[in-house]
Amino acid sequence: MHASSDTRTKRLLDLVVLLLDARRPIAFSELREQFAEYRSAKPEAGARAFERDKATLLEMGVPLRYVTLEDVEDAPSEGGYIIDRQKYRLPEVVLAPDEVAVLVATAAAVRHQSDFPYRHAAELAVRKLMFDLSGLPARRRRKRSPQSSGETPDGPAQLDVMVHLPTTYKSGSLASHLEQIETAIHNRKRLTFEYDAHRSSGWVADGDASSNEQGVVGPSSRDVDPYGLVYRQGAWLLVGFCHRAQGLRRFRIDRILKLSVAPRPKTPDFDIPADFSLQEQGSISPWRFEREAKVRTRLFVSADTPWVADEDFGPASRNSGEDHGQSGTIVEFDCGNPDYLVSRVLSASGSLRVLSPITVRQRVAETARAISRRNVGPGTAEASMTRHAARS
Repeated sequence: MHASSDTRTKRLLDLVVLLLDARRPIAFSELREQFAEYRSAKPEAGARAFERDKATLLEMGVPLRYVTLEDVEDAPSEGGYIIDRQKYRLPEVVLAPDEVAVLVATAAAVRHQSDFPYRHAAELAVRKLMFDLSGLPARRRRKRSPQSSGETPDGPAQLDVMVHLPTTYKSGSLASHLEQIETAIHNRKRLTFEYDAHRSSGWVADGDASSNEQGVVGPSSRDVDPYGLVYRQGAWLLVGFCHRAQGLRRFRIDRILKLSVAPRPKTPDFDIPADFSLQEQGSISPWRFEREAKVRTRLFVSADTPWVADEDFGPASRNSGEDHGQSGTIVEFDCGNPDYLVSRVLSASGSLRVLSPITVRQRVAETARAISRRNVGPGTAEASMTRHAARS
């Protein structure tokens, strides 16, 4: 019995090695020539032996599959078997949100230790393991108990943390704010904080002061229902419903000056909408921020910068077109973040131009004149910038 078991184990191993080394799918007729156990006096017995071996390999997680000419060009006419090398050699790693957060925090700390000999290896390891948790299919999302995450009995808990690539940051209160916010997300407790949208930083959040809040010069008070956290482009972002703006907003946590959590931690203050997606909010571009009422906008993207037309505008149409004799792409989309649109147009040196509506075109021109007066002064330079803005 023991010898028979050893023989089958060797056969299974040889079968895996054969399929992994094969350059093309292998038909069962070829496998029968390679293995005596499949060449029995009765063909049916040999086929059953192979089916048993195949079932065992599948149970062990070996990605063995049958393909035909419709699936693979070089498959045998009668079909053949292959092993997906990528899935076999690099099994997927699935981590819980807390585990990902620990890895990112560890990698960030290691990067500050110039004498640590494995800094590069640690960062590479984190990059290989990194993925967007919200992108996982619903059946694979980690579920927590209602007491710990605010999960309703009828559905899965929302994912609380989504991470992009780790980057260094410095903020004295960031760690404590992150801890408070994470607890508030789990307990569904409202946050009240002072938000300084004018702090200098690299990445813009749509909780920053917008044109409908132009009177705001310093920190402003916000009441926010926190839905989740995103780490993106070197900044932690809080995603939640802002009661001041009456809409979904993202806030840079390093711009939060004072933070307090509503009392009675065991009593939830809000419910997370069923259609809320942290993945979408984490990957959303400033083109899609809703800082003002949306207006239908047509943007000309010249052939000099064609990649801009592929950016995330949300639902948009893209068609070839011309403007001022220059060929390019016309992107039509609903613009709710005109400040960002104006900044992109003015920094594009003529490769981006607003075609409509007239209100946005006027806004570009007015901003260009204001910049010129402040930085250049009256004269030829101002006239030149005004002419450029008029074309935009």
